[in-house]
Amino acid sequence: MPLPRGNGTLSVFYDSDGMWEVCIKNDNRGVGSFGVFFKDRPFDFVLPVTLLQLIVFIFISRAIFFLLKPLKTPKFICNVLGGIVLGPSCMGLNESSYWKALFPPSQAEYLILGSLVGGSYFLFFIALKMDLLITIRAAKSTWRLGVMPFLASFGVVFGLLNIYYKPPNPAIKYISHTSISVIMSLSNFPVVSDSLIELNLIATELGQIALSSSMINDNILWVLLIVRSTTLLKDSSRVVIFLVCFLLFVVLSIFILRPVLKWIARTTPVGEPVKEIYIVLILLGVLTMTGLSDAMGLSFLMGPMVLGFCIPSGPPLGTSIVEKSEFIITEFLLPFFFVYIGMHTNVAELESWRAFFTFQGIFTAGDLAKMLTCVLVCQTYDIRPKHGTVLGLMLNLKGITQLISLARAQKLGLFGDTMFSQMVFCVVLKTSVVAPLIKFLYKHRPRVQHAPNLMDGQQRTIQGTPKNSEFLIICCVHHEGNVSGITNFLEACNPVLESPICAYMIHHIELLGKSAPILLSINYRHSNDFLSVAYPHTNHIMRAFINYSNNSSGPVTVLPYVNIAPYKSMHDGVCNLAQDKMVPFIILPFHENDNIDHVGEMASSIRKMNTRFQAHAPCTLGILVDRFSRLGACNNSNLFFNVGIFFIGGPDDREALALAIRMSEQANTRVSLFRFLMNKKPCDRKIELAGREYEEQERDMRLDEALIDEFKSMKYVSGNVSWYEIAVEDGVGVLDAIHGLEGNYDLVMVGKRHDIGSLNDEEMSNFIENAETLGIFGDLLSSREFCLGMVPVLVTQCGGKGVNKLDRLGSGNLSKISLAVDKQNF
Repeated sequence: MPLPRGNGTLSVFYDSDGMWEVCIKNDNRGVGSFGVFFKDRPFDFVLPVTLLQLIVFIFISRAIFFLLKPLKTPKFICNVLGGIVLGPSCMGLNESSYWKALFPPSQAEYLILGSLVGGSYFLFFIALKMDLLITIRAAKSTWRLGVMPFLASFGVVFGLLNIYYKPPNPAIKYISHTSISVIMSLSNFPVVSDSLIELNLIATELGQIALSSSMINDNILWVLLIVRSTTLLKDSSRVVIFLVCFLLFVVLSIFILRPVLKWIARTTPVGEPVKEIYIVLILLGVLTMTGLSDAMGLSFLMGPMVLGFCIPSGPPLGTSIVEKSEFIITEFLLPFFFVYIGMHTNVAELESWRAFFTFQGIFTAGDLAKMLTCVLVCQTYDIRPKHGTVLGLMLNLKGITQLISLARAQKLGLFGDTMFSQMVFCVVLKTSVVAPLIKFLYKHRPRVQHAPNLMDGQQRTIQGTPKNSEFLIICCVHHEGNVSGITNFLEACNPVLESPICAYMIHHIELLGKSAPILLSINYRHSNDFLSVAYPHTNHIMRAFINYSNNSSGPVTVLPYVNIAPYKSMHDGVCNLAQDKMVPFIILPFHENDNIDHVGEMASSIRKMNTRFQAHAPCTLGILVDRFSRLGACNNSNLFFNVGIFFIGGPDDREALALAIRMSEQANTRVSLFRFLMNKKPCDRKIELAGREYEEQERDMRLDEALIDEFKSMKYVSGNVSWYEIAVEDGVGVLDAIHGLEGNYDLVMVGKRHDIGSLNDEEMSNFIENAETLGIFGDLLSSREFCLGMVPVLVTQCGGKGVNKLDRLGSGNLSKISLAVDKQNF
């Protein structure tokens, strides 16, 4: 008798000789189709329908994202809306022929399987990117922000649900209310992390606090899952078996699985990819751990997250897994989850608009309670109320983990389809409003704590740093090729006992295979194992700087740091460090230094990062152009270090000259100042400028003259300085004069910004490649038109674009002026 089995027909019979025979006719029905040319109807087969669902979903979600992009709507919301449009709420209304063709009953189980697999791998990747130990350490100091807002939101939602909501099964009323309240009140780390990355706020102070608080919420969730699984088991013997299995699961993960994964990372040679067999086994392990946690009675969410925590984050293992498989998971498997959510969300099932607004009001009240509690708790941490409000908004972000929990709770019968649709719409509405609001309110990245004395009496420029105090410098490097130029530059800065140098060496590493960025101070006694496994290049770079510190001509203290963050937010941690330590000078390598290593997308990312530094730097910033690693490679037989200063005027040029004055105090350093004088009559200048602008111009000129006089006085102290005054008509004359000043320099310095009538930096930046980063004259000095491009160039900028107070302070009066941070300003 023929029986259908899978993709074929199974026939079992006895032949004429009495022999038992089994025949299978593989008609390939149900899954794959041969195509219309073989007279198949593709919509009768699972694979073509599944691929069509994926194609239609991607097209709709991308179209929604394009339309809502001006509103800063997150991609997650666009994906959920794409699934809803595909579902019965829109295109599947009234079960049209479209619905029957695109969602046949035979394909439903495959859609569910794809959504479960996509959700499991998504959680695995989020856990893989987390640095659990560092996040937990940070959470110790912010535990009140992780507990109090959750309890407040949970209490409000639970109380209102008891009044206004009756589940279909009255016997599980309190279980249903508790589950809904927990799901809608918790702030999940995967959601907060993913949203902050998209908002480019993950490296900010407030973003770090939000991550730590959400991590505490996740720990609360895991405890509640264990308690729920235990209480559902009425037999005490089954409870004991469950607890034993759970403890065994945890012990095996920590003491067997994690050491094996660390061994894989440790044995992988530096610079080589992880073996493919390890990647495949780990990805298969995600499904295994998912099945084990579900079979134990825990949520299937626990398994993939535990495996993700066990894998050492970052390179080589974590980075390799993310690079090789994240795209196919997020772009191919995860969309099935959004389609599944859309199929089970139906606007027509909403009872009435009154009920809709009632439940949305309940969830909104819970979110407002969380935000208000955040504001109150933030007062105990001395955090401004405005920032407490933004933090409350961050913790109110909702995402895929809420949808996974809702789908599972609905499957368990804790609430009906109507409540499921209500909560899905709540997730969409709240996140689509909250995310753009956060971006708008926190766009300036301010410091979050009350700090009226944060800058009082402190000098944030090179001019204002006393010559008899420690000179603090932040030096940023990307790879080993930057080490030589930085060390030679520090040596040229004249470290002496009266003014030693303290250098914060920061190795920038792009955030790959991790979710939470870190700016970590390296203590080799305690962090050597971490660095040697995950970031071996950092180990080599920092040891080179420490060796220089031990062998430098003067006292130089090196404090190693590693900055792991996306390039677009890498400046946040460094600027905060400069503000906290009151550092007056930051050095960045130019993106074309040793451009063999940095090409294409990476060079573009570093260039944009340098531009963000220039926009937000709280102190003087220097871009060091050293394309051929020639800084310090003296060509003169007398072994003098020759420095050239091209001075046009303004705060940026004054910072370069102030640094040159410090350098000139060194016996083997010769500094040549080339000052360009504009041949324009003062009366003409008065006509062109308004009264206030003219006064500021005159003030700048007086500050220029005072600093130049200080430089000239160095001749009578050290005798190794010289200056030249060159008369020019305009900016074009300056460019022509620079061409004739080529010489045997070891370093050339110039300010970035200049306002010279006919030659404005902003106008010329459209025609010169690197004018936006180096300025017009900095770009010329670093090009092949000047000394064949072989001379290292330092381009200085006095504060960021928004730092105006520092631009008008000279070396003579800066030390007497204290700057205060206005608490009322963002």
